[in-house]
Amino acid sequence: MEACDFAFAFRPVSSATSAHVIGEWNGFDRQAHPMAGPDATGAWTATLQVPKGSWAYAFLLNGAEQLDPTNPLTREVGGRTYSLLENQCAPVTNETVDLKVKVGSLAILRVAPGQGSFSAVVEINRSADAAGRLRLEGTLRTPDDHVDADWRPRALSEAEMALGQDEAQATLSLKGLADGKYTVKLRAVLDNCEADLVLPFWIEAERFSYYDTPLYMLMTDRFRDGDPGNNPGRGYDVPLAADFQGGDLQGVEQAIREGYFDRLGIRAIWLTPWQTQPAGSFPDQSGQYQVKGYHGYWPIKAREVDPRLGGAEALHSMVEEAHRRGIRIIMDTVVNHVHEEHDYYVDPDKAAWFRTDCVCGSQNCGWDDKRLSCLFTDYMPDVNWNVKAAAAQFVADVLWWIEEFDLDGLRVDAVKHVEDNAMTELASAVRERFETAGTDYFMFGETFSDDYGLLNYYIGPDKLDGQFDFPRFMKVPERVFALLESDAEKMGFQHAKYWTEESIRQFGDAMMVTFVGNHDVARFITKADPAHRDRQGSKWDNLPGAPVGQEPYDRLWLSMLHLMTTPGVPLVYYGDEYGEFGGSDPDNRHFMNQEASLWPEQRNQLERMQRLLKGREMLRGLARGPLLHMWCNDDWGGKGNLYAYARPDPDPRESALIVLNLTGGSWGEVVVTFPQELGWSSGTIFDVVSGQEWTFANSTVTLDIPGQSGVVLGLR
Repeated sequence: MEACDFAFAFRPVSSATSAHVIGEWNGFDRQAHPMAGPDATGAWTATLQVPKGSWAYAFLLNGAEQLDPTNPLTREVGGRTYSLLENQCAPVTNETVDLKVKVGSLAILRVAPGQGSFSAVVEINRSADAAGRLRLEGTLRTPDDHVDADWRPRALSEAEMALGQDEAQATLSLKGLADGKYTVKLRAVLDNCEADLVLPFWIEAERFSYYDTPLYMLMTDRFRDGDPGNNPGRGYDVPLAADFQGGDLQGVEQAIREGYFDRLGIRAIWLTPWQTQPAGSFPDQSGQYQVKGYHGYWPIKAREVDPRLGGAEALHSMVEEAHRRGIRIIMDTVVNHVHEEHDYYVDPDKAAWFRTDCVCGSQNCGWDDKRLSCLFTDYMPDVNWNVKAAAAQFVADVLWWIEEFDLDGLRVDAVKHVEDNAMTELASAVRERFETAGTDYFMFGETFSDDYGLLNYYIGPDKLDGQFDFPRFMKVPERVFALLESDAEKMGFQHAKYWTEESIRQFGDAMMVTFVGNHDVARFITKADPAHRDRQGSKWDNLPGAPVGQEPYDRLWLSMLHLMTTPGVPLVYYGDEYGEFGGSDPDNRHFMNQEASLWPEQRNQLERMQRLLKGREMLRGLARGPLLHMWCNDDWGGKGNLYAYARPDPDPRESALIVLNLTGGSWGEVVVTFPQELGWSSGTIFDVVSGQEWTFANSTVTLDIPGQSGVVLGLR
């Protein structure tokens, strides 16, 4: 294994008689690496031969372990926290060229449609004694590139890229750019050495934030069949609910092109994994039914798009169409496990990369106490991220997917079941590689737990941007919005207020994904339907039917009103926009009902969701403003059934005020006094959903609030 010198220095706050470096590279040997010192400044030092790679380490001061106070990176090993060393073994010599973007000189402007520009200064660093002439190559990927087997991004012209005579700097200047996503890639070559730099950037009217859009989650195989020619044959040993049903990437592209997501105000789509899945079927957790990998979470290829979903060309084309419309594409990232047919697992040279320990939930194999080593099923080997080669390869694969297909972020599956250092290694690599031009790559995780501390553990500058807000999901949607007032566990708006504010307090600035349903739980509308909710746990038989009456749709609607007007990145699980029903997995994964086939209640639900989400897109305060509590009444036993809050913005015409009504009947003559933070003293307000207007004076208005609904108000 390649190794090189690495210099350690430690200046403790108290005096010591001995100091050592202990490191993961030699099993944390407590005597192998003594440090010299202390010097006149109190510092202890050591220069050691450390193998290339990522290693946990600490300082041993008088026999007591201490983290490196100058290093913010950490890793968990054996339940203990250590500092994290990234040793690249790449000193600056005549064999290495180092390219860096001078961020202070980078400028991205958009003065009008078709008049975008990008300029940057790139510094080229090499050792003083490096000989030879430097060659700099540059390419540009544009929103209008058509990707096929022979596709290559175009070369930058001399007017667009100029290398200085001293070969220490290069200038980039691109003009006349239409809206969309671009990527500049530079490659510097000196003798037989090279280095590259990737610069992804967007031209758009306003800098994008993931808070600005709901996140739309779709199961690719169940969304839309865009190409029946790639549909696999029906596997009759498998229930239809657990088989491939024909949805594909072409279908997603068709929906994008037809403006389906534009009408919903959606600017970010998370698709289930598209890596190739096994051809055969395998037993579900009960052992009674055979299932196939239609969902995408059983990868057998590291870098291949499943032909049943359209293959690589379809993914390229879909992403390209999304980017032309300003839509970001999020990759579902499976790094905890592979399927037993995966190329890596069947390679005997990689046997040490995987664990085939006990199955999670079996005897003496708890989901929590064995969370890092247990298998989800016996045909899903667990990836051991403590093996350096395995960790490096899985990170490299994720970077390849992002770069090859121009992706915009990651949803990381089963975070708490992956070694604690994995999120740091993965997120740091993505940021270092792709956030070079100021474009944010949203990385969020799935940690199925209501433990705030556990979720927060994986969030930070060198970890994930956020996670799914499971604590809020477990406390609010069903208990407040789905249950009837006669239900013992039914809670009101006081409960929703408390848990919403608690998430904001606990997670701070983290970009938490808020939701009322996803692909792992029963559909919300079934929980809200008294005629069928007792069957919400059914998976294969005795399944819940379509909602009975209008009330379940209104309960779903009110839950969406609250979700879309409170802080976070709100999730729309495909079909929830019109009220798709279903029990537990896989019954919660029906094939998407297309617009032309919606029945009246579903069509009405979709149309008011479109108005709500377009309104959210219209008022910046709904996306980015702080949550300003106004009042929550104490009717209905003190639980509260009328709730008012605001989302202020520095611009009064971007602010919003929301009043929700949990009761079944309209609540008349509700007096609303506007907080001074809104800047609404007199004028006209409007409801973004109904379009109704009211004139007002003295910062006060009187409203009627419809039952199982509400108003979302903006200033004309």
